[in-house]
Amino acid sequence: MSDVAHHRRDTELTKVKFAKAVGALLLLFAGAYGPAFLTVGLLRLRPVQAVPIIIVISLTAAIFLIYVVSKRAGGFAQFGFQFCHYRYIAAAIVLGMPIGWAVTILVSHLSSGPPPPEMSFRPWMMLLYFVVGAATQEEVIFRGLLQTTVARQFPAKLSFFGTSLSYSAIIVALLFGLIHMEVNPITAAAAFVLGLLTGELRHRSGSLLPAILVHVVFNAFAATL
Repeated sequence: MSDVAHHRRDTELTKVKFAKAVGALLLLFAGAYGPAFLTVGLLRLRPVQAVPIIIVISLTAAIFLIYVVSKRAGGFAQFGFQFCHYRYIAAAIVLGMPIGWAVTILVSHLSSGPPPPEMSFRPWMMLLYFVVGAATQEEVIFRGLLQTTVARQFPAKLSFFGTSLSYSAIIVALLFGLIHMEVNPITAAAAFVLGLLTGELRHRSGSLLPAILVHVVFNAFAATL
């Protein structure tokens, strides 16, 4: 087989793997969030009621899906449910605080329009729902369930300037940014940056802990502005 034929075959295999990874990503995303949004829609809940329902139901659904998939994927540890080296925790703090502060300030200056519904929540609700609850729930879903699944099917990396990013982190970060487009494009861009940072920490550490920590820091800065 010629080099050209080899290249074509490899290209086709890469396209197939990428398509399967994206298909699995969208299917699991729908499986994690579908029951939650269906419940909220049927009950016609107000935002103050809907947010905790979405967090609890989607997190429960994601853990159930991880349990099902993990039977063939080496257990829960493969999805980030494990401890990691302390240097990744340190990196999460060192990177998360300045980047989270800078991105939050930028978003607050560039965003326009009425404040989102969560701004009318009580302080304890902001802390419980958005700083802790949403950060944990979204990292379990996006960096635990979705990124792990994509990485297993499409483990390639993007190399540049002597470093690299996993395609799984990039793909999931894009989805994470897209779902925030309903707020505004600036918030979506900030979510993409957050997704890249947490995704790469998840990829390099093998754990969800650094990703959750960075997400908590981002949300804490956002909640105080």
